[in-house]
Amino acid sequence: MPRLKFGLQLRLALGFAAILALSTVAVAVFTSKAAEREVEAVQLELDRVRANRIAVALTDHYGSNGSWDGSQALVSRISFQTEREIVVVDPEGNVVADSRLRPPGRRGRDDRGRIFSHHSEDPDHHLPPPQYFTPIASNGVAVGSVAVAGPGRRGLAPLPPGEPDAGSPPDAEPSLSRLADAVRKSLILAGVIGGAVGILLVLLLSRRVLRSVGNLTSAARSLGAGDLSSRAHVTGHDEIAELGQAFNSMADALEDSERQRRAMVSDVAHELRTPLANIQGHIEAMQDGLLEPDATALGTIHQQALYLNRLVEDLRLLSATEARELRLELEPTSVTDIIQRVADSFRPRAEAASVVLDTEAEEGLPLLSVDRLRIEQVVGNLVDNAIRHTPAGGTVTVSAFRDSDRVRVQIADTGAGIPADALPHVFDRLYRADSSRDRATGGTGLGLTIVRQLVEAHGGTVWVQSQEGAGSRFGFDLPVS
Repeated sequence: MPRLKFGLQLRLALGFAAILALSTVAVAVFTSKAAEREVEAVQLELDRVRANRIAVALTDHYGSNGSWDGSQALVSRISFQTEREIVVVDPEGNVVADSRLRPPGRRGRDDRGRIFSHHSEDPDHHLPPPQYFTPIASNGVAVGSVAVAGPGRRGLAPLPPGEPDAGSPPDAEPSLSRLADAVRKSLILAGVIGGAVGILLVLLLSRRVLRSVGNLTSAARSLGAGDLSSRAHVTGHDEIAELGQAFNSMADALEDSERQRRAMVSDVAHELRTPLANIQGHIEAMQDGLLEPDATALGTIHQQALYLNRLVEDLRLLSATEARELRLELEPTSVTDIIQRVADSFRPRAEAASVVLDTEAEEGLPLLSVDRLRIEQVVGNLVDNAIRHTPAGGTVTVSAFRDSDRVRVQIADTGAGIPADALPHVFDRLYRADSSRDRATGGTGLGLTIVRQLVEAHGGTVWVQSQEGAGSRFGFDLPVS
């Protein structure tokens, strides 16, 4: 089962989703509560206003009749129209009208579920608390009180009529704008709370990311200051961890490159020291009269000067290839012609070393788009290396053949072979498995490194196979296209 990668992108997506969900829930909850609270408050205010209207109607009725006669019919009619329970009492507290009572002869159930009738039930037993009664006055004289219960509240204590909002007429119903204001305030409050919690979540989610970035920044500063051993502490498997791993790989490559640079400077200094010391020794001996400036002495100095010139030229060529500044003159070229020309040029030297130099080329090899002189240099370096490492009586074979979409050139010898631990380093700069013999025969230690750089510049690859006591095979592959 594939493992889900909990990367930075997924974390950010989940974090923003959580913030969005939290904000939505907060807005919904606060808005719902505020709307519910304000609707209830508006309904209560509406009940109070309408209760005042009922009180005004009862006041007009008493003023017209001079008594409460007929009030029961009026209360029943108003109760039916407004769906409210109404109780009217006189100044002494006696019930004069009650919408909860049934007409004479009709039976029903009170708010407690008990059967009563207009004649059998004592309404005083069910009177609301005194604080719920609103006084009724006629011509400035108190003539009674009324209690009104809101709709849907049957059986509960009636609502107090109370007073309308300040600045509004006594019979004016409450404005719904207060509901909009309450909802608006709830949205603002929910947004503030959701934003605060969202910022907290972002801080928590970004804490680990920022810690990793801080570690990477510190390591980069140390590396920039020259501490090539600086590495970033990598934890997890997200994109920041991958960046840290890439940084550490880069630091490893830089440290290895710096190590190779220092080793190369040391090796080049060592390579230059020996011929320069020989030249200096011969010249000083001639100056002191200890050595005659004859052909032999001058020949030795000339040989050392040639070696220095070859070393400098190899270093220049190697620098150009590594910096990708070497210009290649590509043209359709026959690999068969190249190996034949190189073999012909090295055959006198092979014969002088009692080494047999042969060539083998597969028929019908395609032409390759290469720089003829550079590929001849590659083959020449490999043939020169093979001759120098092949004892007298041995054989060096240069062959070329087609291998799938590539042409392979191979130089095989019957020399002593290369130790297994040295094989990974044979193409390194100034590396020698047998340094003393190579220097004595004029090698600079850069030939195989130049081979690799030139072949790779053509889009090819180099390789080596060897076994101690059984000879070596060096080669390179070039793409047909």
